[in-house]
Amino acid sequence: MPAPPLRRSVQRALVRHALLTAVVAAVLGGLLVVGVWRVAEAEGHATARLVSEQAAGGLTASLAEIDFRSPQATRHDVLLADLAPFLEAGIIHRVKVWIVDGDRSTVVFSDEPRIEGESGVLDPDLARRVDAGEMVSLRLPDDDEHRYEIAAGMPLIEVFTGFTDAAGNQMRLEIYVPFDVAATTRGTAAVLLPMTLAGLLALGIATVPLSVSLARRMERDRDEHRAALRYGLAASDRERGELAQQLHDGVIQDLAGAGMLLQAIRSAGGSRTVLDGRPGLLEEAQRLVEQDVRELRDLASSLLPSTFGAADLRAALTDLVAQLRGGGDTAVAVEVESTGLGDDTAALLHRISRELLRNAFRHSGASRIDVRVVPTGRGLVLTVSDDGVGFDPGSAPEGGHIGLRLVRRALEEAGGELTVTSAAGAGTTVTATFPAGAVLDRSPQL
Repeated sequence: MPAPPLRRSVQRALVRHALLTAVVAAVLGGLLVVGVWRVAEAEGHATARLVSEQAAGGLTASLAEIDFRSPQATRHDVLLADLAPFLEAGIIHRVKVWIVDGDRSTVVFSDEPRIEGESGVLDPDLARRVDAGEMVSLRLPDDDEHRYEIAAGMPLIEVFTGFTDAAGNQMRLEIYVPFDVAATTRGTAAVLLPMTLAGLLALGIATVPLSVSLARRMERDRDEHRAALRYGLAASDRERGELAQQLHDGVIQDLAGAGMLLQAIRSAGGSRTVLDGRPGLLEEAQRLVEQDVRELRDLASSLLPSTFGAADLRAALTDLVAQLRGGGDTAVAVEVESTGLGDDTAALLHRISRELLRNAFRHSGASRIDVRVVPTGRGLVLTVSDDGVGFDPGSAPEGGHIGLRLVRRALEEAGGELTVTSAAGAGTTVTATFPAGAVLDRSPQL
């Protein structure tokens, strides 16, 4: 028996899980490479200082016996012989001996004779550190002073240390040690990175069941929430229907009977006797009763739950217009394009239309109202416009416009939005946008 297809929520959870694992792997891999680079660089400088210390120890005796300011001071053969083991083994690449004159220094010896006699300005910070007895290691600068070292095409670290010659002159010993930080980083990362990513991948695979379980649990919770909302909506509709029935069978019938009684009294002429020549009171009482009956009937009709389907939307809106217009002469045009709505969304649209049309009939004083329902690429748009007196949408709502807040809340909780365009004397246009897939069970009762 084939396995059931994965629900969309589980599919999305798996995609998110895979993306999160990939992002974490990329970030962790990057941090690992950066960390290895810093460790390799620190190791390179430590190695360079250690090698320089060993090389300087082999040269100390010879360097201390020479007065480098003496014209015949430099003993190349002796110094080169002391350096030969380090140079031939490749442990060091180059050696320079500098003599300090104030804020400048001059090369008085090197295994590269072409640079002897060159001078430059001392770096104050470097001079301070060397004078304090520190052995200072630096990356090889990319400048003309180091043109011969750069031409060698190998990564070098230069190390400075201080000493005094036979005449007490202040001197600097500069040693260049080969060390490839990038190669060390690549080698170390090649070992650590696969193991780290493999462990992260294993962790990601091991936690897939947890992600799927959480996704299914969230889906169940959403289903239960929707079911609870549907149940609440059904209960609300039942209560509204019972209330409408009670109004129709009780209060409306009583008021209608009272109106008929008043009419009978007027027809019998008893009003003049009973009310002492003031028949206008009876007419006014009858008018008020009849008005209350009409309003209660409208209320009972509005309380009845919507029982139509999406296919009946145009007919339902037309009936709604006829119900709300009453005996008025306001021209109303209803246009509904094919929407493909579900029944729940159609019910939500009908209730919002009822609120918007009620406002238009009661407060706009319009001679024409247009109702349009048009599908769009992003969902559905309901527009109710009138040519009435208009109002300021930015001002505090009057009693007749509080319903717009309920409509706005209903749409926002369904993922849509409400736009009101109006001005005094310029009519009103209200646009309700329903997102694709909007359903009633996500919306509050209007």
